[in-house]
Amino acid sequence: MLIRVLLASPHRFLAVEPVLAELDEARRTLEHSGFRVTATLLGEPATGTQPAEFAKQLGLELGHLSPAAPGFGGALLDGFRLALHDEADVIVSLDADGQHDARQIPELVRSHLARGSGLTIGSRWTRGGSSPGTGLGRSLLSRAGNASVKAITGARGVSDSTTSFRVYAPDVASLLLQEELPDETYGFFSAMVAIIQAHGFQVDEVPIVFRPRFAGPDPLDQSDFREFANSLPQVRRHVRQIRKEMRSNQALWAQRNPRLRAQAATGESLFGATEELANLADADRFLTWISDAIEPHLGARVLEVGAGVGAIATKLASAGHDVVAIEPADNVFPELRRRTDDTDRVEPLQVTSQELLGSGVAPFDSVVYVSVLEHIRDDVDELRTARQLLKPGGTLALFVPAMPSLYGSLDFKSGHFRRYDRSLLQQVVVDAGFEIERITYMDIAGVVPYFLMYRLLDVQTLDSGSSKIYDRLIVPVSRALEARVGAPAVGKNLVAVARRPLDSSPPA
Repeated sequence: MLIRVLLASPHRFLAVEPVLAELDEARRTLEHSGFRVTATLLGEPATGTQPAEFAKQLGLELGHLSPAAPGFGGALLDGFRLALHDEADVIVSLDADGQHDARQIPELVRSHLARGSGLTIGSRWTRGGSSPGTGLGRSLLSRAGNASVKAITGARGVSDSTTSFRVYAPDVASLLLQEELPDETYGFFSAMVAIIQAHGFQVDEVPIVFRPRFAGPDPLDQSDFREFANSLPQVRRHVRQIRKEMRSNQALWAQRNPRLRAQAATGESLFGATEELANLADADRFLTWISDAIEPHLGARVLEVGAGVGAIATKLASAGHDVVAIEPADNVFPELRRRTDDTDRVEPLQVTSQELLGSGVAPFDSVVYVSVLEHIRDDVDELRTARQLLKPGGTLALFVPAMPSLYGSLDFKSGHFRRYDRSLLQQVVVDAGFEIERITYMDIAGVVPYFLMYRLLDVQTLDSGSSKIYDRLIVPVSRALEARVGAPAVGKNLVAVARRPLDSSPPA
């Protein structure tokens, strides 16, 4: 495993030799665990210094890079490119003037790998960290700056967001190369934290001893403070945009989350949560509630996309509708066919909606998606296909998981790309060319149990016992509450009904 250490110095590496000696100690420690450590100077050493010769005496592999971009931030990004080109498994950034003790790198790297972090920060202000020799004024400024970063950008759980002593996962380094980061050094490092977290990566801290520079302290520059302060509102806006974009693909966020990363999302031909699907198929009260919510809006001939094992299709057939139930998954369709063999009004087909459209099938009066749209990466394109499968004036009925903040272990295991809120679902439906008739939340009583089990505790299955408790206790409570007070302001699910306009031209 290759560790690339990137060394930067505002003083052209005048005091780099003791830093290299400490780095060599770290190298020898890490070698016993199977790590190979190399280092790169980000910039040209001052005339008269001999870091390459000293490193050679130590047996430390050292190179230097003449960054194309000015400033600490630009130099570090160039270092990322070099490290990624060399396929480094871990990237470390370090101040080469002595503020950071390179002998602490093994501890940072081990913590980084053990936690599955995207970024690990060597922090002077977290519990166990210290900053001997730092004056009271400078300490207060550093803490105030970190508090400002958290308050303005939304960065969470980080006490030392401006330091450069860090360990990066290659995915994070690659991501940062695509981001627009502030030029000013403190703003550059603090923006990193908020942006990395917004993309779903975990940021952790390890306590360090932060020392005065061997080359002497840098005077505080008021222009740096102004640039740092001015950069934070821009970072805040950018972070909000990232979070908005991540809502539409929460599975990507989950893949970056070490708590969920070990679980495999489903492929296209196999469904990964068959046990949960079977248990929900037996949750009669819940399924009846869904059917009751959408059935009055449906026409005589209905297409159900992603019919699973046919639980909703059979209920709609019992209500008098003729249902074409399509299910493409190889490990689910046989059970759909078995369960609907004796139901005359249900026709099961193992096709996708696109394949059905290409077969020249006659348009339907209604198209239904129950717990399906969240499994489809391009949900707008899927609904455009549904629009073409509908008669002009035909209805679309959707039942989807709600509240992105609930996205957890069961969502990821089931292959959910997202959970919706009202505005996101509305945008998707409208972009697909439909006219919305109603969007309502459903199942307010299910919110807290779902959060506890699948977000807080990361339970990875919905067993039959939990399904029965939910169906027999929580569903009746939710239905009773909604019958008394009306549609709730939040809920575990959303129900939407929309209509294809009578104008039969395709959407722009």
